[in-house]
Amino acid sequence: MKRKLKVGVVGASISNSPDGRERFAVRAHVPALKALSDLYEVTAICTSKIETATAAAKHFNVPHAYDHIDRMLNDRPELDVVCVSVNPAMHHRLVMPALRAGKHVYCEQALGLNTAEAQEAYDLAHSKGLRTVVGHQYHYEPAVLQLVEMVKDGYIGKPLSFNITYLVSAHIAPRPSHRTWLFNSESCGHPGFRSAHSLERLVSVLGDVTDICADIEVLVPDRPNLDGGPPLHTTQANNLNYLLRVGDGSVMGTLQVCLTAWFGLGWGLQVYGTEGMLMLGVQDTGPKDTVKGDPDSGELRLYGARIDMPKLMANPTAPELFQRQFKEITPSAKHYFVTGIDHNRATFPVAQLWHSFAHAIDEGRECAPSFRDELKLHCVMDAAEASTKDRRWVKVDYSRIRG
Repeated sequence: MKRKLKVGVVGASISNSPDGRERFAVRAHVPALKALSDLYEVTAICTSKIETATAAAKHFNVPHAYDHIDRMLNDRPELDVVCVSVNPAMHHRLVMPALRAGKHVYCEQALGLNTAEAQEAYDLAHSKGLRTVVGHQYHYEPAVLQLVEMVKDGYIGKPLSFNITYLVSAHIAPRPSHRTWLFNSESCGHPGFRSAHSLERLVSVLGDVTDICADIEVLVPDRPNLDGGPPLHTTQANNLNYLLRVGDGSVMGTLQVCLTAWFGLGWGLQVYGTEGMLMLGVQDTGPKDTVKGDPDSGELRLYGARIDMPKLMANPTAPELFQRQFKEITPSAKHYFVTGIDHNRATFPVAQLWHSFAHAIDEGRECAPSFRDELKLHCVMDAAEASTKDRRWVKVDYSRIRG
């Protein structure tokens, strides 16, 4: 690195949530940036109120606090990067001034409330030659990087099918009132908002989605409010089921997002090919606990198996005997970019992404998943919405993607 990159973080208000879970910038972004002190210097924190910004700046030993992004950009021209970690309704109005000021941007997903906002952000960043990245942090999990590498190298042969699931209790468990935006379609935008992380991981492994048949619904409309008061009402979809064609269109599989799953399995992916299979799943590494700010979410593990066809031909085996005959695969050390951070918490994959972003900026290249990559996901979510409405297969239209 030529020098440390100076960062302004937008959205790092400390909430002291009753369920022990902090806002994402507080539990992940700022700790990750602090852990990467050889690459970054957190120069400023910006929230909607100067009191909360000052409190967060003091907590993290950051020198400057602001209550408006324009003031931060005007006062701190030395900033290299702006991190936007607020609810999606605010993404476009915060990303655009940062780009106009010539700053590289790390934005949480989605890039806007709709595809038009995502297009504007991408077009502006592209026209100014700025580096961008969107917060699909699991893109840089070592197990995911290892899987992508092994599929590319032919471990499973030609991909044939896949299944990807995200099963959690986010829309059925009691939540604090500051999480209300998660349940409000006006704050999240696309009905398919909560499928974007899974879509990004799928695309990174098997290529773009070409066609989609989708069903998107709100199955649980209310949950208790941990802060008291009326229940938190949901208008944002919390159950999403997709049948997808990906890559060259010959690979078909399913994607399910269920946010109303008590004791769910979390995130998982299975990919099957002509010569074997690979599987990602969350493995608990110890008793579940509630750590102030950043609860343990388990570690993503990789499993796989590959057929030995000459051996099988010489000693035929009934198909039933192959079920679950996979073993754990240890990711290569080259996929671990950061050290000294608990792998089971949100800070780790965020630090992995920030590490990659710093080197992309330094080398003048794109960093996946970029604003362009996110714009393509918006196109997929548009198609999912149209499919749900019309009850039919829809071809994803990428014609708006330029550059």
